[in-house]
Amino acid sequence: MTIPHPAPTPPPAAGRWRSTLGSLASAAAGVAGLVLFLAWMGGAFRDKVRPGEVPAPRASAAGRTLVAAERVTEPQTEAAVGSVQPKKRTEVASQLLAGVLEVKARPGDRVQTGAPLVTLDDRELAAQQREALAALTAADADLVTRRADFERAKKARASGAVSDDEFGKVEGAFRVAEAQAGRGREVIARLAVQLTYTKLTASGPGLVSERLVEPGDLASPGKTLLVIYDPADLELHANIPESLAKAVAVGQSLPVYVQAPDLHVIGTVREVVPLAQQATRSVLVKLTLPPPPAGKTLLPGMFGRVEIGTGTADRLWVPSAAVRRIGQLDLVEVAGADGTLGRRFVRVGQERKRGGVDATEILSGLTAGDRVALPSK
Repeated sequence: MTIPHPAPTPPPAAGRWRSTLGSLASAAAGVAGLVLFLAWMGGAFRDKVRPGEVPAPRASAAGRTLVAAERVTEPQTEAAVGSVQPKKRTEVASQLLAGVLEVKARPGDRVQTGAPLVTLDDRELAAQQREALAALTAADADLVTRRADFERAKKARASGAVSDDEFGKVEGAFRVAEAQAGRGREVIARLAVQLTYTKLTASGPGLVSERLVEPGDLASPGKTLLVIYDPADLELHANIPESLAKAVAVGQSLPVYVQAPDLHVIGTVREVVPLAQQATRSVLVKLTLPPPPAGKTLLPGMFGRVEIGTGTADRLWVPSAAVRRIGQLDLVEVAGADGTLGRRFVRVGQERKRGGVDATEILSGLTAGDRVALPSK
């Protein structure tokens, strides 16, 4: 049997409105909190910096050494590279095929004219000379006999005791003996000259730069044994672009810089080779260099440059010490009218000494009269 249940009683209208209002209030509070959080994250409750530029603090020029950028009109030059070479270079070579007995010079040795350098084995030549002397003795003895026969035959022919044919044979034998004796003397003279080739000496004063043979080696005709050059007579061999060759003449004085000893000298053009090199489109120029000062050493093969004048140009110079390099950029500190220093980027050119101070050419970024600051000591 089914027992019926009573139907639920609906809530009153006032309760429903309170529930709805509570939900709306909670949602509004959540939205308001979210808005406030976003406003806080956006900086709405903090002081803001107005748009515009903020001046950076600048260093003072007080106590710093200031140097004005100087514009100078000076000769314009182009540099050509070359190397130091000896004007006189001697290759000591053998004229004989003989063994090397002794080498009396090493690289760095200074030698004088006639100084012994290399001794070659002369035993074979000495034996040939003794053999030639013996043959000459025999030839001289035969010549004495043939001369006596010739004199007797000449007298007998005058008296008619000897026919012309017999006299001709005797004269012919005498002439052959005379020639044999002369040939023997020439052989001895030639061997005497060849024996001098076994004692190699210096043809002039110089410095030994290379030693290419040792005792026990075999010397052959034309083989270089030693190399000697005169260190007091050096020159610069430079390859001048063919477009500048017309600006160079024999006897002309040109500034030369040799990098290794940091040497600046004035070289004199000794020779302009009248031939352009096809591969480099350049002309070889040889410049005589003066003796280096004390404490400076010039060696063959050192890198050098020669400056060739091409006109005049205005250049802006500042001390090299004022230029700072940061990565790939160059900058200087320029003093303003208010006594402060400001950084300025520049484009630099060549560097050289001016008045005994290293200077750098400024291609852009400065004007003449701008005062640049040197580093603090």
